[in-house]
Amino acid sequence: MPGVNDEVERHARIRIRCQDVYGNMQTEDSDGLRAVCHQHEIEQLDGMFWIGRPSRLKRERLIKRFEKMSA
Repeated sequence: MPGVNDEVERHARIRIRCQDVYGNMQTEDSDGLRAVCHQHEIEQLDGMFWIGRPSRLKRERLIKRFEKMSA
């Protein structure tokens, strides 16, 4: 949605668990920008778009703003 954005709250510190290319479980703690990036990428892998995070009312307003800009 080019031209439309909103603040997204994310945790400042996180711990993620994942598997490496050999199938071994790995754990990583991250904070700051790295934590935000991890959360963003995990949401992308889960198919979650940022517009799904705000309340229904706010989401509808953002979508209307995008539609007006696209017309």
